Amino acid sequence: MAAMQTTSFLGNRTAFKSAVRGGVSRQSRVSVNALFTKSKPVAKTAYVCLDCGYLYDEATPFEDVKSYSCPVCGAPKRRFKELKNNSLRNNDPKSMVARKEKLRDQIVAEGGNPDEGQNEFLIATGAAIAVTLGLLAYLTQQ
Repeated sequence: MAAMQTTSFLGNRTAFKSAVRGGVSRQSRVSVNALFTKSKPVAKTAYVCLDCGYLYDEATPFEDVKSYSCPVCGAPKRRFKELKNNSLRNNDPKSMVARKEKLRDQIVAEGGNPDEGQNEFLIATGAAIAVTLGLLAYLTQQ
């Protein structure tokens, strides 16, 4: 590529060098700056919903969020678990199903139960109904 000739403000002839001929491009400056920075990029931990496979991808770190519910299925924050070696970054249905299965397999391999805590609500509701019916029966005796 030939250098483009122009006239400067004072009338001198100048030549613009192209990036191919050795001019410094923005990309090369960024690369050089990246080599000499002291902080290394931290890998973002993948937190995935156990119920639907949704990947938490907000800007705020998951640990700093006080309360959160899954935007897809409404599961609370406690149903999100850390997924190791996650390569799927999209929240499309196919990726969500694959991520959910991978997370459940990971939890089983670590000796855990992926459905842990899911039945607490049913147990508490059943106990409340039994107590209410018992109290009602006691109060209506003659």
